[in-house]
Amino acid sequence: MQEMTCKECGKVFRWGIVGTIYPGGKEKEDIDCPYCGANNGYEMTSAFVRTEKTED
Repeated sequence: MQEMTCKECGKVFRWGIVGTIYPGGKEKEDIDCPYCGANNGYEMTSAFVRTEKTED
């Protein structure tokens, strides 16, 4: 898991890619802040992007 600071609310959250990665068939998976829902970029992958809060 990597840490990222949200561009919108400024809170730190973790994100990572989960699932099986297959060759080809990649799609844009958004990295959305788990606090405010703002989009913070994307990853091209055949798996899924998971985000989690670092604070309560």
